[in-house]
Amino acid sequence: MRLARLAFAAVMLLAAPALALDAADRTFGPGRVGAIVKGSTKPDDLVKVYTAAYVKLGKIHTVEGQQQPGAILFQGTSSELQVVFTEDGKKIEFVRIVGAAWSTKEGLRVGTTLAELERINGGAFQFSGFGWDYGGAVKAGGRGLRGLGITIAYTKNGDSRAARQVMGENQFSSRHPALKTLGVVVSQIVVGFGP
Repeated sequence: MRLARLAFAAVMLLAAPALALDAADRTFGPGRVGAIVKGSTKPDDLVKVYTAAYVKLGKIHTVEGQQQPGAILFQGTSSELQVVFTEDGKKIEFVRIVGAAWSTKEGLRVGTTLAELERINGGAFQFSGFGWDYGGAVKAGGRGLRGLGITIAYTKNGDSRAARQVMGENQFSSRHPALKTLGVVVSQIVVGFGP
């Protein structure tokens, strides 16, 4: 029995650095956020890896005023994630990346400029007009953006005439002239885990 305990302790000591390295991973791609958050990850796994100090369980706003069970990881930091669980709370449905510390191998992150986003996409793209629940949703099929839900927002409020040109439930090109004065950047990225 004592030998079994020693063996277990040794395994835990060896595994701890690996878990710490996994928890430090700030990369993402389709179906994966860091080394830990993927389709098979259970909500309890988040607390085990990131610790309760960095995982706040609660309700997360989804769309149109709806909320689902979820967790906020690293709240208020550049590593912030919003993890949304299925209604039964047993699986991860999607992760909303709101912190700029997370990045794809192509360099996509929150804060990516419009020009950088076009480069990663391989050209211009369409997006939903600003000012409504789905405002700024990017419709792009480039290799560097496939499998990710990207939302853009403008950061400069000085030119309201320019902003009004790209408002509402219409599709606009990322090359629309009004965008040049608005300081458009990626405001959030969603990684889906659903069916």
